[in-house]
Amino acid sequence: MLGLRLQIGLALAVAFAIAFGILGAASLELGRRERARIRTEEAQALAGTLAVAVGDRVDPRHFDELARQALTAGVRGMSLSGPRVDLSRGVTNLGEHVSAAVPGLPDAEITLWLKEPGGSGPFGDLWVFYIALTGSLILLLTYVVLTFLIVRPLQQVTQASGRLADGRTEIEVPERGAGEVRKLARSFNAMGKQVRADRAQLEERLAELEATTAELAEAEDQVLRSARLASVGRLAAGVAHEIGNPLTAVVGLVDLARDVELDDETRDELLQRTTRETERIQRIIRDLLDFARPEADSADAMADPAIVIEEAVRLVAPQKDTSAIRIEQRLETVGMARGSADRLKQVVLNLLLNAVDAVDGEGEVVIELGLDGDEILVAVSDDGPGIAPEVRDHLFEPFVTTKPVGRGTGLGLAVCHTIVERLGGSLRATEASSGGARFELRLVPAQES
Repeated sequence: MLGLRLQIGLALAVAFAIAFGILGAASLELGRRERARIRTEEAQALAGTLAVAVGDRVDPRHFDELARQALTAGVRGMSLSGPRVDLSRGVTNLGEHVSAAVPGLPDAEITLWLKEPGGSGPFGDLWVFYIALTGSLILLLTYVVLTFLIVRPLQQVTQASGRLADGRTEIEVPERGAGEVRKLARSFNAMGKQVRADRAQLEERLAELEATTAELAEAEDQVLRSARLASVGRLAAGVAHEIGNPLTAVVGLVDLARDVELDDETRDELLQRTTRETERIQRIIRDLLDFARPEADSADAMADPAIVIEEAVRLVAPQKDTSAIRIEQRLETVGMARGSADRLKQVVLNLLLNAVDAVDGEGEVVIELGLDGDEILVAVSDDGPGIAPEVRDHLFEPFVTTKPVGRGTGLGLAVCHTIVERLGGSLRATEASSGGARFELRLVPAQES
């Protein structure tokens, strides 16, 4: 693509070549016509002089002498014609001619045949040189003026636009050149000033947005932590009930072991039973503490869903209101899922606790694990009353709950939904085949290295 400077140069060259070419051609044509007129007048005068010189007698030798003089004066040919005479010298009957009557010979005349004018003459050459020189100077001057008034200022604006596009908003261009170019420079500077102001405002808003995002992330982590602690609170009563039985057994076994009359074998058996009950208490407390402990999220964390489900069921099993509830596990081998074990355990545990609450102390809860296409499916179903249709569409919104007042905050499923979305999965509620509720948790398989 041709630049503006080259385009202007070519346009000026073509315009001046046409204009001064026409002027030069017209001037040369006018000069040629003027020279032809002068030549014709001179030839007419020469023809009159020769006619007088012929006189009243026809002498071939005298005619030859006059013809030689005429031919040296730029005449192509000369002829003498009349009733009784017909003489010619040189090239006749070709081109322009002039005639003059011979005074001494009635009806006789001298005819001079003129040569075609050749070249433009010294004056014509000088005129062509003057036109060419004048046109070149005007072309050069016009090019220089346009360069300083238009081309260079426009180039500065173009270069400044490129720098502005690269992010250098502090650039400004001088306001010079033609009026329209100065106006363009002023508009560009005003645009650059507005861009700088908008950029500063955008950076300020971006900083505010980053601060707000950090606050929201912290608040979301606090909500997740609160939901975890709420689950721990719900588990605490069941854990206390479950610990009570082995503690009572431990106390009784220790009392029996203190009997001095017992043989060593019986005492060892009592101590072994005491150890097993103590380990049982330790395992329950450790599971609860592990679940309550805050974990660090990792972008490449992965977990085995089967182990997560087993640990969640083990946490729910000690609850005092689950003695008449059967929790059935239907687990398949599915590999590792994306997400930390603690996050997945929090989701599964919340779904299990909701299912336990739904059957109200007696019923069946089924937890399934399998593959559904490219996804890992974890489904928790119960044979409770199910979910009302008007609530199902809003079930994962905060503070939406179907539990009686005082038994739920409506944050558990909302938090679970947030956790699953963070992991790239999905959580939805449907109706179980038994008429109760069914929650389907779909997870993304982990890319194991």
